[in-house]
Amino acid sequence: MATNIIGIFGRTCSGKSDVARELSRITGNKTMHPGEAVTTRAKSHGLGSGKDVPDDWHRTVDELTVRTVDELNELWIMESGLLDAVLGSRDDVFWVRLESQDAAREARWHKRKDEGGGRTRQIGESVAQRDADDASLRERLYAGASPVSPAMTIDTTDKSFSECAAEILAAFQSETGMTLSVGKTEMDKRASKGIAPGPSSGTVKSYTPDRAPFGGYIIDGREGRELYVHKSVVATAGIGGLSEGQTVTYEVVEDGFGGFKATNLAVQS
Repeated sequence: MATNIIGIFGRTCSGKSDVARELSRITGNKTMHPGEAVTTRAKSHGLGSGKDVPDDWHRTVDELTVRTVDELNELWIMESGLLDAVLGSRDDVFWVRLESQDAAREARWHKRKDEGGGRTRQIGESVAQRDADDASLRERLYAGASPVSPAMTIDTTDKSFSECAAEILAAFQSETGMTLSVGKTEMDKRASKGIAPGPSSGTVKSYTPDRAPFGGYIIDGREGRELYVHKSVVATAGIGGLSEGQTVTYEVVEDGFGGFKATNLAVQS
């Protein structure tokens, strides 16, 4: 079956909606945020949490989500903390789980609350409460749902949402063989900090060619930033594989997603 959905799930403030929007921005594919319907219902009825929204409303939203996916004839990007429970039995979803350290999630929570004021979409009193409420909802509504095995898991703690979107896109295209139309994006200043185009060297952090991200990461020797290298670059260089701790040289080029990647790779002897 063709892949119709890039499905992003994870705990609150792990960056789901931001990464989904960034993916949409650089590919032009549409997004759907099923959880927003529950948030709107809770806010309009003065409820403190999505947990307080009646079960029949949740089921209506879930049915709409499933029906939308059934009718798709193009790729969409969907995100929700409970999306894996709603669509988990399908085989047309490329699953991505986002994680983040609690301190980073707390910072995002307060930023949204402080900047949004009365208009904020953030409901609940704290990250801890939202985690507890979501766990309660998962048990109440989806106790029989089987856990999904994500194609990739990304820690968003120290990465920009542009970097995360670029990782997902590279892995998705490598895994599915689908090529998405990608527009040129403005350089992400956070992603590019300490890295500039040109020759460089660094140390291999990780390399997983047979699963996401279908390549690896190099710690660039200049400022310690992570730099992505796709498995095709390794193959083109005639290298059988990369090992953690190896020193490599490469050319740094823009990746078209607002960051950089490594090409023209060579292992230092």
